[in-house]
Amino acid sequence: MKKDTRNSHSIPPPVHPPPDVTGMQGYSSRLSASPDDNIAFRMTTNARSYRVRFRSAGKSNIEIGELEGLRGRMQACPDRAWENGCDWESDFYWIVPEETRSWIYSAEFVDERGVTFHVPFIVKPRFHLRGDVAVLASTNTWNAYNGWGGRSAYSEPQPRTLSLDRPMPTASPEGEGRSHLLRAEMWVLDWLAECGYAVDVYSDLDLHRGWDWLADYSALVINTHGEYWSEPMRDHLDAYLDAGGSLLYLSGNGVYWKVTWDSTYRTMEIRKDGKPHYQNGEEGGLWRNLGRPEHSVLGVGYVRPGYMTFSPYKVEAASHWIFEGLGLENGDLIGEEGINGGAASGWEADQVREDWSPENITVLARGINPEDYMGLGESAVYPDEKYDWDGTGGAHMTYYDHPGGGGVFSVGSIAFGGSLVVDQALQGVVRNVLDRFLRR
Repeated sequence: MKKDTRNSHSIPPPVHPPPDVTGMQGYSSRLSASPDDNIAFRMTTNARSYRVRFRSAGKSNIEIGELEGLRGRMQACPDRAWENGCDWESDFYWIVPEETRSWIYSAEFVDERGVTFHVPFIVKPRFHLRGDVAVLASTNTWNAYNGWGGRSAYSEPQPRTLSLDRPMPTASPEGEGRSHLLRAEMWVLDWLAECGYAVDVYSDLDLHRGWDWLADYSALVINTHGEYWSEPMRDHLDAYLDAGGSLLYLSGNGVYWKVTWDSTYRTMEIRKDGKPHYQNGEEGGLWRNLGRPEHSVLGVGYVRPGYMTFSPYKVEAASHWIFEGLGLENGDLIGEEGINGGAASGWEADQVREDWSPENITVLARGINPEDYMGLGESAVYPDEKYDWDGTGGAHMTYYDHPGGGGVFSVGSIAFGGSLVVDQALQGVVRNVLDRFLRR
């Protein structure tokens, strides 16, 4: 297959200054855990003491544990911490309560001066208490964007090996403004829970290590920005769909870069130069350049035009069952509002590509984004009169019946979740899809 270089990211690398280890921060020994699992927390602060409260992320904010009067100490940031980890000593261990439901949680640390730091973790369900829908948190992407210790996947030069054994401030559930990481994922999770869907959350590493846990779910959701995928993840997703599972890709720029993991599952490697990975010798780079374009499973794939523009979708297949009961006609705009950029199609967007997408795919709606490529810190939000909103750079909302017997629904937009929570038409679309998948 001819390599595709047109759609590769070309964003200046961010600068990551040395971390201030005198402030409250740290990391855990597990990114995902089950009830009764023991999690070690490794912290640094020059405060004499601190406390920690374990809470569910998002709207529910349910406290599942707390510890008071923990003794503070400083632990140094070693050279190349982004690659080799911090190797800090454990400050304390905490057992996930037996009754904890599956969700994304945060250990909220507050030192005696009021300085706060969040350490996120995922709680998986007990086997006999599983819900109806599995949601894949895009944890590989969280790690890729984490520049703590000096480097991220967007620093130069490449390649990059990135450790989970370091603080991850980019994956805090708190904050303001736009987000494409954990905080944005909570908008989708909260909405699903408010609608009454019994959702269980898993990490990318859980899918990397196997898919037996996924076999009993009728539907899988890929949440917000599932950009970095390992080969086992892709194999396991294909196996799930071949066995009759269904997929909701509520994300943009997904299954894009290949990653590998070391034997400890604590160090992730990315070879954006396309050369072999040090960890296992496998060729790296874009999945579309490795013979497995994301379009072949998701139906859509990332395109650079339209970056950091935000627009509604224009309906193109109003008679499709996905729009049933919504009173929409072709040409109607949906997703005109949003809390993550201003509209539903945006930030980064995916489109159908004729030579890679399934032949039976239906384009349900297209974002009307212009093709303009915005600079860092800039954006264009519909209906900005400076732009021709011609759809060249917009996300494609698509559906196709998978040969395995299930279906694949894709929205192709990072910004989608921020509009899902406020737009009734989009809510109706996702309900129609989920309800159909859960009846199968």
